[in-house]
Amino acid sequence: MAANNRSPVFSTKTTRRVFPTIFNKRETTTTPLSILDASVARFTACSAIWFFDAEPSVNAREPALFRSLELSFRENLSKWPHWSGQLRWAVDTDGLFTPHLGRPVITYGGNNDVGVDWTIATCDTELDSMIPSREARSTTDKVWMATNLPCELQATSKLAFSNLADFEGLPSVAVQLTAFKCGGWSVHIKLAHCLADAQSLLTFMHAWAAQSRKSESILSQPLFDPEMLDRHAGIVDLEQPDPEMVAKARGLPMHRFDWWATDAPGYPDWALASSAATMPASDVLETQQLSPSTLPPWPTWNMTLPVEHVQITFSAAEVGRMKDAARATLSPQLSEQRISRLDSLLSHIWMLINRARGHLSREDGVYLDITLGLRSRLSPPLASGFVGSPLLLAYVAKSGVNASAGPIGQIAGEIRSTLTKFTPEAVSAYIHDAAYEVSPQRLWQAFLGPQHTLVTSWTQLKAYEVHFGSGTDATPQLARYVQGVMPRMDGLVQVMDLGDSGDFDISLSLEKNAMFRLLKDPQLRAFA
Repeated sequence: MAANNRSPVFSTKTTRRVFPTIFNKRETTTTPLSILDASVARFTACSAIWFFDAEPSVNAREPALFRSLELSFRENLSKWPHWSGQLRWAVDTDGLFTPHLGRPVITYGGNNDVGVDWTIATCDTELDSMIPSREARSTTDKVWMATNLPCELQATSKLAFSNLADFEGLPSVAVQLTAFKCGGWSVHIKLAHCLADAQSLLTFMHAWAAQSRKSESILSQPLFDPEMLDRHAGIVDLEQPDPEMVAKARGLPMHRFDWWATDAPGYPDWALASSAATMPASDVLETQQLSPSTLPPWPTWNMTLPVEHVQITFSAAEVGRMKDAARATLSPQLSEQRISRLDSLLSHIWMLINRARGHLSREDGVYLDITLGLRSRLSPPLASGFVGSPLLLAYVAKSGVNASAGPIGQIAGEIRSTLTKFTPEAVSAYIHDAAYEVSPQRLWQAFLGPQHTLVTSWTQLKAYEVHFGSGTDATPQLARYVQGVMPRMDGLVQVMDLGDSGDFDISLSLEKNAMFRLLKDPQLRAFA
């Protein structure tokens, strides 16, 4: 990557709303989102940015490129019409969820859709001066500090539910295309998390890219049917939930931190403000029997400390050696666990993080909070193209010293053992229990700060294979760089695979001093 100390200059050319090329102008549809969609409404937007080098058939110096991409986007949006609709909270007149609060619906069709925010921008620098090439990140720049990647590359539009209270007239999806001086370009997309998880987002992106090439997507066709997921909750029209299902659900390794617990030590003012939209009135709340919960450990998380963001690439060979080491150091009680490459990589990263945070000599508990997709964990399973956010967060708990020292097999075995607890029966029980929550946004299944590491995996979703080139390209070019855009907060980890190379890209946000200790740890490349 060429040295360039000059800050890039960005210019926004247009910002407007776009709509599907085909939609029902006469009929309005209101669809309740699923119970699990409701449970993630508080999550930050599902968001990612792709960077592409210029190609003969795709060059941002050609004005026709972004016009063509807009048309193919709108054509593809016709198969996802609810993404241009109005996201809102269900009300009594909907007759859908009374007496529960915090249940989202999407209204689309007719002439009142809010559309998708669409922004076109330019940048006066070249990609080489901003982001290392994919080849460099696998050789000379295996550790790349991404903290200063300009935020101007991201759409600034305020989305519906960005603070739970605001939604009227706000879009649920925003896109920004940015052209670089070299002819390369980027596309950023973000959307309300209750409409899509990473798998839904990648399904859309591959379909859009295929539409631009006039070819077929390499992923499944979209299926938007939230009720299909809710049916896994079993009978939910009883006054009280099934006690056996509740017991099974609450026996799972999942945090139940209470956003409404204003008596929790260190409770921040903003937490209550962000919760009020889906809380009952105070007089009603006093009469409600809330499900069991725990107080969030607010004092452990100093949100004022600076956080750095780094991208770390691990080769297929390194990860293979991690897996071999993990299998060789499994304890007897975990010897039957089938350890994956991802289990092993997460174990390695979590140990590095815990050592950098100074947990090597501490007995206090630390937690690996893992985002778990549920499409394949239900019976019958949901289609891979199922659109929504069917996910939950599980955790692995260990003492600081054990989570820092390993061995890697002990931690990998416990990760795999934890995930095997989420059987179809257990997941259905969880959905059943969640259906009876007074408000699904009350409970937080994770936390951040020095005792928690929150992991999300985008592996096997072919993020780097999104290709907007010509349909006649014999060997489609992989994206230069793909980043799942997440807040820069202490303890966030995202894992992505790099095409079919077997390499993994780790996106890590960590408190500044801990990050520097991690990068100096000789164990970082223990498997090189």
